Amino acid sequence: MSTSRLPLREGAWWLHPAWTAMLATIPGLLAVWLIGDDSFREWWRTPKIFDDGKVLTVVVFIGVFVVGCMLPSLSRPVRATDVPVNARQRRVLLLAGRVAATLTVVGYVAWLASAVSSGLSLADLVKVFSLSPGSADAVKDELATIGGVTTLTQLGPLAMVCLLLERRLGGGSHTAMFVMLTGLTLARVVLNSERLALMEIALPVLALISTLRPGDGRRHHRWLWAGLPLLAPFALVTLFGTFEYVRSWSHYSAIVQIDYSEFVLRRLTGYYATAYNNSAIVVDRIGPGLVWPYYTVGFLWNFPGLSALLTPESVLGFHPARVWPGLLWQFGNPEYNNTGGLLAPLADYGLAGGMLFWAGTGLAIGLCYRWMRSGEIRGLILYPLLYVGLVDLARYFYWGEGRAFPTLLGAAVLALLLHRRRDPGEGR
Repeated sequence: MSTSRLPLREGAWWLHPAWTAMLATIPGLLAVWLIGDDSFREWWRTPKIFDDGKVLTVVVFIGVFVVGCMLPSLSRPVRATDVPVNARQRRVLLLAGRVAATLTVVGYVAWLASAVSSGLSLADLVKVFSLSPGSADAVKDELATIGGVTTLTQLGPLAMVCLLLERRLGGGSHTAMFVMLTGLTLARVVLNSERLALMEIALPVLALISTLRPGDGRRHHRWLWAGLPLLAPFALVTLFGTFEYVRSWSHYSAIVQIDYSEFVLRRLTGYYATAYNNSAIVVDRIGPGLVWPYYTVGFLWNFPGLSALLTPESVLGFHPARVWPGLLWQFGNPEYNNTGGLLAPLADYGLAGGMLFWAGTGLAIGLCYRWMRSGEIRGLILYPLLYVGLVDLARYFYWGEGRAFPTLLGAAVLALLLHRRRDPGEGR
């Protein structure tokens, strides 16, 4: 059976989950630790609740997660130079990519049809895409999701990963599909003020491109990939500032006495600082140690069919999502409603359970990274999609969300279908 090879790139040290986790969480943690209560109240209209004890807990959780990530890399290290892919695996990869892309488009078409039937007009779309301030908020009510149908749009990241790998293996260019999926995602970002949707397709693609070396003889530029994190803050501020102009500046420009650049920096910092602060509210007012986990397994409580039989009220005695808005009005700011990701296991399992949870999660993600770096196709499927949750770890526990479930389930099934034992001499 003929075998193609995907050459691996060196230099992207930051792709290791331990490094990514620290880069994604420590700056925000330092910000919330150093910024005082007066600034919290002035900048984000919320008291500071995240105390030194919570800082220490987060540091411990990050530490056990990093240790868990490192363990697979320490046992029998394998340094592959390429990823072998046989003809059967290529066929499965191509089929999975096409099916995932088709289902994604079906999900978007159903979503658009539902929005039009709810009153979305062409004039509304023109206002939004002309970046008219405040226009995105006006169409949000028409963009209600359809359970089990619009969920199909979440297969877009899996489609991008599969088709990009198939392209790098010498298959079709898939340019039309890439353009369509990217265009639909950008439309979603603008219409629904959903920046996370862009991260969900951009970060897996970045992870793949940073892992695979060009096979056409082009120069590697290892130093460039090693220094890529230096550009991340500028990219984040630019992207955030572009969409925040449409989303909120029309309202705040008449209220605040600062220029737009300072507004963007304060608001961007606020998204991370208040996420940590809100996680303290969750732990103090809802957790720690719920009788049944909620924040780390959110997809279960919203799963079609199951959610009708198993409700938070029947198991926990209350519904955390319905209690949360009241807690925000009382102790936080409803504008900044992220519950934070790092303390979610503390609310669900308590301190000891939270440490075990983060250690186990780090071990699982570290194992997926090791598969990728040791030349296994399942690692190239799983790790780029898991990478989204690593980057956004400070704001909320992405891997447990309902929006992540279709992508990760599809990736896990595909990884099982593609996995095979290595033949002697492969990857050497």
